[in-house]
Amino acid sequence: MATEDLKTHIEELLNILGDKVTAEELEKEFRRFLEYGVPIEQAKKTLLKKHGVSSNYQDRTLIVDLQPNEKNVHILAEVLSINKKHATVRGKTREIYYGLLRDESGTIPFTAWKDLEIEKGDVIEVTNAYTREWQGNVQLNFGDRVKIEKKEMEIPTSEPKSYKIKDLHPGIGSVELEGVILEVERRNVDVNGEEKTVFSGIIGDETGKTPFTAWYDFNLKKEGRYKIKGGYIKSWRGIPQLVFDENATVEELDVEGSVPTPIRRVPLHILVEDGGAFDVEIEGTVIELQQGSGLINRCPECNRVLINGECKIHGAVEGIEDVRIKCIVDDGTGAASISFNREQTEKLIGKKMEEIKEMSEGEFLDEIRDKILAHPLRIRGNALTDSFGVTFIPREVVIVERNIVDETFKLQEKLEGLQ
Repeated sequence: MATEDLKTHIEELLNILGDKVTAEELEKEFRRFLEYGVPIEQAKKTLLKKHGVSSNYQDRTLIVDLQPNEKNVHILAEVLSINKKHATVRGKTREIYYGLLRDESGTIPFTAWKDLEIEKGDVIEVTNAYTREWQGNVQLNFGDRVKIEKKEMEIPTSEPKSYKIKDLHPGIGSVELEGVILEVERRNVDVNGEEKTVFSGIIGDETGKTPFTAWYDFNLKKEGRYKIKGGYIKSWRGIPQLVFDENATVEELDVEGSVPTPIRRVPLHILVEDGGAFDVEIEGTVIELQQGSGLINRCPECNRVLINGECKIHGAVEGIEDVRIKCIVDDGTGAASISFNREQTEKLIGKKMEEIKEMSEGEFLDEIRDKILAHPLRIRGNALTDSFGVTFIPREVVIVERNIVDETFKLQEKLEGLQ
């Protein structure tokens, strides 16, 4: 065996075994197996077992290979994060534990219905778990049959791979990314009863933008350009989010000139397939007005829409008047539901709130149909995923004025070019 190949196998074993054995001792034992004709993988498995690592280690499934609706899942992973929240199930309040796991192939979110007594940084062997699909991504679930055993070992860390923001998706581990900090803020958050400082914001490159969260003070500055190595990608309602902590390396780059961060135009079928996107632009035609468009009242406490004068959370309250348009937009490749707020609604129909309040419900709906139904819109915002599909949260909207004559000539030229 070539020296470089041998070195690679030794490093892989050392990443797993940590300081249980020296590199020299491990190499000596490994060479002895090879001299006796033992296959490489069998030799590695035997050495792992000898030094206290389960013989099932190499029989596990890598996170990157997990698919929805698998049973009896067996993985070995490091706990990147674990949090607790309360949920109401069949009228009873229960504690749910959720977080993120990683191995050398990637990351995966998990959910458990009982306290697993694990912490960030623990390496655990998980058996009898199961997977399901949640918001377009694979999620690991720990039911009553799950078995979790802590391991005194390290999970191998793969060499960070360079990505552009447009190529990020949930589940990627060990990311290398270069970009400009467009926004950053410091805040204190409660994590399982302990107050921690977190830095969050937006990072951009020449292909797009994405939110980030840093669990360590890297002294990030707005408009500073950085190379981040060792982060990972998690999902927030389908939107990829860069996360990094004290295990990552962050280098401030001394580069002259600004990095353009254009608004990315995305077809709707891509948003549906990806499950979400941050600060993108879509263009499509309004094909349907949805129930709930028009004048509404919101709860002054939580901003939820009141139903018959009552908030789902706070009961009967004095509502705050508001107006919105809910519709479906289609671009020929896919569709998304969109809800325009008061400011956007006033812009689209050319009337202020005071004028709208003087109209009957029927008159207002007729006005909406006349102004936007079957009209093309250009919309900038975020695409989120929920149980109903993709919802686009608009920040800006304009009605696209079509020049039918020009478009007819362009279409004719294309058709002639195909002949």
